[in-house]
Amino acid sequence: METFEAIKTKYETYSKEDLLDVISKLIADNALLRTMLFSAKKERTKEDPIGIPPLFNEVESESQAEESSASSNEELSPSDTEDAKNPDDKPKKGNTIRGKRKPLPPELPRVRQEFDLSEEDKICKIHNQPLIKIGEDIVEKLEIIPAKVQVVQQVTFKYKSPCCEKNFYSATKDPDPIPKSFASPSLLAYIATAKFVDGLPLYRQERIFERFSIDLNRTTAARWMIKMGELVQPLINLMHEDLMDSPVIHGDETEVQVLKEPDRAAESKSYMWCLARQSDQPIILFRYYTNRSKKAVEDLLAEFKGVLICDGYKAYNCLLIMTCCILAGCLAHVRRKFWQAEKIAKKEAKKGTEITASKAIAFIKKIYAIESEVKGKPPDEILKIRELKSAPILDEFLTWLKKTETAILPSSPTGKAIQYALGQWEKLTYFTKNGLVAVDNNFMEAHIRPFVIGRNAWMFCDTPKGADASANLYSLVESAKANGVDPHDYLCLIFKELPRSPTLSELEKLLPHRVKEHHSLKTYQLSK
Repeated sequence: METFEAIKTKYETYSKEDLLDVISKLIADNALLRTMLFSAKKERTKEDPIGIPPLFNEVESESQAEESSASSNEELSPSDTEDAKNPDDKPKKGNTIRGKRKPLPPELPRVRQEFDLSEEDKICKIHNQPLIKIGEDIVEKLEIIPAKVQVVQQVTFKYKSPCCEKNFYSATKDPDPIPKSFASPSLLAYIATAKFVDGLPLYRQERIFERFSIDLNRTTAARWMIKMGELVQPLINLMHEDLMDSPVIHGDETEVQVLKEPDRAAESKSYMWCLARQSDQPIILFRYYTNRSKKAVEDLLAEFKGVLICDGYKAYNCLLIMTCCILAGCLAHVRRKFWQAEKIAKKEAKKGTEITASKAIAFIKKIYAIESEVKGKPPDEILKIRELKSAPILDEFLTWLKKTETAILPSSPTGKAIQYALGQWEKLTYFTKNGLVAVDNNFMEAHIRPFVIGRNAWMFCDTPKGADASANLYSLVESAKANGVDPHDYLCLIFKELPRSPTLSELEKLLPHRVKEHHSLKTYQLSK
């Protein structure tokens, strides 16, 4: 850290204008830090039109500001129902108006519990005549039965020939995912789902098993998860090959801490790189690397020749030299930078003052409004609408950016946002040339988010093998969820089938985006 005298000597050589620039930059940096620490993390404004998705460029920030809103599922009295129908009612802050609740899933089993009058009460007290049954009221209650734990005894019968003393025969049983252990496919799927879907660390699961009088410590469970990560590697390889043949994929990365990496301090940052395909057969693929350099990009995407949607991280630029890959930008990243600049400017500006960053956000809102309009349409129709409506808005936005750049201090938050947008402009506007390309990288962000939330619970991986296993299992459960397949059922299936050494054609039938065509599994609905 520089001493006061060193700082004083350094700035004595500065001109008055330079000092003003330094002071402005320090004020802006301080305001940005205070905003990041104390302000809401959601990029949301009152003027946002319906259909613009919530943006979370940095999922780490988003995961710390989880918002939970649940409608009341209490029984409604007639007066409650009438109140809910009143259009003048407005929800109070932190609550929702109680209305008709969503019915319980029809596929759940129903158990009839009857409440009837006694035989004595079925006689009219006045005329001493039997009462006539005129109907019944049915109210449904959801009942949860705790997990059922049982021991399956696998009995293998043995035989011998009555005439040949040396000839013995034995039935064969299904191969185990982990030989010489009591781990069944369902147990392994239960542990993996709890950690990689529900974010429940192994040390908490250890306490849950204790309530069932089962001695299963976290070390054993961790070793099992590593073995499962190795078992599913053939599926991961096929998923990666399938991704490389896709016309458009998403890419991003996030931090992970691995304690026992060779020749590295425990505090060193490592990364989970993630690729995804947004289509009718989505794929989500995680891969662990010790660094964030272009070597990871080269290893992951050396064979890719389509369009990669990513942020402005410079490591991705190596693909432009290596392959025929095209880079498309993320408008959500641009919006976030202007959103941060707007928040800072609003705190410092006088009431009624026009804020420069707000104009940029207005342009971006128009683009997202058009994207809401084209959602679900065929790619060729999407492209036509973008060329007709989005392209003129982007041209106007570019003119504004170039004009405003000369009037804004480059080191200010708004100046930095403008420079970022101009530097990424060709990539940002590529979506107007290809109807398959999304306007942002939010699909990727949405599937990194469960990893980040889970990481906040288990915090770190102990070894590189554990990080590799986590990457593989996160890939499978996130891909299963994206394809509407229940992750627990899916893991049960593959942990049972993979030890049988399936052929390539059988392996392809087990891929998350193809498994529904060949196996009957429970469905999974992604939360909005």
